[in-house]
Amino acid sequence: MQLLLTALLALALAACGGGSEATPTASPAPASTAAPTLTATLRPASTSTPQPPAPTSPPATGRAQVVSRGPEGRNAVALTFDAGADTGFAGTILDILRNEGVSASFGMTGRWAEANPALLRRIVDEGHELINHTYDHTSFTGLSTGSAPLSRDERWAELDRTEEIVLGVGGASSKPYFRPPFGDYDDSVLDDVGARGYAYSVMWTVDSRGWQGRSADEIVEICLSGAAPGAIYIFHVGSESQDAAALPRVIASLRDQGYAFVTISELLGH
Repeated sequence: MQLLLTALLALALAACGGGSEATPTASPAPASTAAPTLTATLRPASTSTPQPPAPTSPPATGRAQVVSRGPEGRNAVALTFDAGADTGFAGTILDILRNEGVSASFGMTGRWAEANPALLRRIVDEGHELINHTYDHTSFTGLSTGSAPLSRDERWAELDRTEEIVLGVGGASSKPYFRPPFGDYDDSVLDDVGARGYAYSVMWTVDSRGWQGRSADEIVEICLSGAAPGAIYIFHVGSESQDAAALPRVIASLRDQGYAFVTISELLGH
């Protein structure tokens, strides 16, 4: 009997000793397997964190903004005059603007500025603004002339030459305003002039059609029928246009309708 009890006790002690060795050996295995899984899961999150969020609006490109009309909240219009051909009626137009107390904006070609330095200085001295209308009125796209588009360097040369002349002769810059010859432009033109410091490509709301040989009466009718807050008018100073003859009546009639006259920068709130 004593021998049987001793044998049973030995078997129990052996069983307890075997269990205590197996438990710690199995425990680390699951823990070491889980650790790499956590590390791998965190790497993609860590990599994506520095990336900027998707933009909510297109980034600025430097492209010139096309402006054909100003804000409608103000009862004002802008009169603009292109000077690119002959001297024409520029002096008469300046007399009218001075007598009426109207400030305007002039689309100036470099060639016209070279030929009429005294008039350019008068335009600046009397408080009018300048718009770069290129040096020799060559279409940048070739659309209206059937010619090849100008390269970026050629476009820049047109702009730079005109800016140099108006600064040197008139002491005023044409920036940031550009007016494309013939009104011809595309995205490449807007990119090229914007990159040269011209933030606005100034078009128009109402064309007087004086350059088409319209009579003074027809010009007045066209201008008044297109009157609207924020309207930009385009006239020409050349001798083939009757814009100068129509101008006093246009100003008087628009004023009677309650319109104020502002420059392009004033129209745009600059």
